[in-house]
Amino acid sequence: MRRILEKLYYGEIYRNEEVFPKGEKFIKINGKVGKLENDFTSRLDKAEFRLYDELLTTLNERDSYYYLETFIEGFKIGARMMMEVLSDE
Repeated sequence: MRRILEKLYYGEIYRNEEVFPKGEKFIKINGKVGKLENDFTSRLDKAEFRLYDELLTTLNERDSYYYLETFIEGFKIGARMMMEVLSDE
């Protein structure tokens, strides 16, 4: 247990970089997203493309905050579960 706490303390744990969905369904959906995006962006002029790029960047920023809060809440639920398991109740 101490080793994982040390890694966490020293910033050596990057779960978001290690987690990547696998499976045929994800690969198929991801391919479709790529094709649709290419089809869409090929129709945009430079100004529209910049606006689209800004939209995607802003959506990614927003989603990062959402996923952070979701992660924190999940961690808290897990900690509460462990406290309940370890209590005398």
